[in-house]
Amino acid sequence: MSIEPLGFIVLLLGLLTMVNGARFAVTTLCLLTLLGAAAALQLAALGGSSVQPSHLMLLFIVAATLLRPVQTQAALASIAYPGPGFWFAAYVLFSVVSSFFLPRIFAGATLVYSSARDATGMMSTVAAPLSPGSSNLSQSVYLLGDLACFAVVSGLARLGYQRFIAQQLIVASIACFALALLDIGTFLTGQTYLLDVIRNANYTMHTAETISGFKRIVGAFPEASIYGTVALAYFSFTLLLWLERVRSRMAGLATLLIGPTILLCTSTTAYIAGLFVVCMLVLFCCKHMVAGSAKTSHVTFLAITLFLIPCAIVALSLIPDAWNSITSLVNTTVSDKLQSQSGEERTAWNTLALIAFVDTATFGAGLGTVRASSFIAALLSNVGLTGTLLFVAFLYSLIRASGRHVSGDRETHAIGNAAIMASISQIASAAISGSGTDLGLLFSTTAGLASGCLATPYVSWHRVARPVANRHPPEASASLRRAPVFAT
Repeated sequence: MSIEPLGFIVLLLGLLTMVNGARFAVTTLCLLTLLGAAAALQLAALGGSSVQPSHLMLLFIVAATLLRPVQTQAALASIAYPGPGFWFAAYVLFSVVSSFFLPRIFAGATLVYSSARDATGMMSTVAAPLSPGSSNLSQSVYLLGDLACFAVVSGLARLGYQRFIAQQLIVASIACFALALLDIGTFLTGQTYLLDVIRNANYTMHTAETISGFKRIVGAFPEASIYGTVALAYFSFTLLLWLERVRSRMAGLATLLIGPTILLCTSTTAYIAGLFVVCMLVLFCCKHMVAGSAKTSHVTFLAITLFLIPCAIVALSLIPDAWNSITSLVNTTVSDKLQSQSGEERTAWNTLALIAFVDTATFGAGLGTVRASSFIAALLSNVGLTGTLLFVAFLYSLIRASGRHVSGDRETHAIGNAAIMASISQIASAAISGSGTDLGLLFSTTAGLASGCLATPYVSWHRVARPVANRHPPEASASLRRAPVFAT
């Protein structure tokens, strides 16, 4: 194992997290999830796998949570039956168990594209017989990290931190836009080496590619599709907050900044998933119109999407040069995608993944065994029908929580709905191009926030047992204290 220079910075931030508590932890985690092409640690023993800064920081966040009894209790309560956290925990734990047993039970039963890396850190491009690999362990660790992140964020949301977490996600969306500008600026000026410090992971980097004259925006991620997925999640979150008039000025600014980068990132994933998200938001606004509860923001959004955008497209069609550039981009990224080498390769991954699902009698080959090009195919081929149903139960429980019970005030419920929309956008993007079953820490953060906002506020028995004069507000009781005063 080797520590990268960025890793020392993360270690310092981790120590500060232990001291400063939940607010510092949430802020740091949200910003570090943007560094998707960075490595804090390099693990030579696992084929040169890179540990991202956000995952290293998560260790300190979990440790800081365990040092605070109220936060620990709230985190554990967030994965209790029958809430969404219970089903997410069941899905994760089943996946981890499958990573040990299923690759050995079905060894050699079928051909797969493995997710494991070789000694040089590269993934194999040739199908090989199913067998255990280092990715079984690494993917298990990542999923357990996702569960820990979900529990911590959900617990903090139930303790009264939901507004603060939402604010930090808005700040992170603005930072995502700033990193996109840096990416474009360094590319146009030939100074891309300036970003090498945050592009040091052992991944294949597609940071200097262009399509039809457009620079593929990657920000601080390895490729445009990942940037598009993250940017779309932030766009969904901030736009719904603006529609619901929650933190409207800041959310509106973030939406205006991050939206154009999605259009210019040249990601097929972002375009298709973005269309799906916009349709959902249109239906959301129409629902308010029918119910008679529509706000000015709902009407404005419908006018933009249903009238102004079509008019803008018609206007562009009257400018030959601009129209030719746009149609060329659309043809390359959408219409001709399946006929490209990348499209044929990804189709082959999904085909073998689905064959593996059948050849393993729907049990799956085990977490981290099969590489696919769709989250759905990855779920079926890795964790089988059981794991897929557990994830569907989690998603259903999360969505149902919004309509079944409105907890707290209107703002809290709106934040929960925005977090659900951001989570769904990430699932939609992964369904198009996701190579594995790990949706990442941003998904765990938004899903945890949604679960915490839409559940009843958590009240610890420590606070209930306290004299009334000594009680603290929810956020104060959950924050770091050097000398805890909780009764034991």
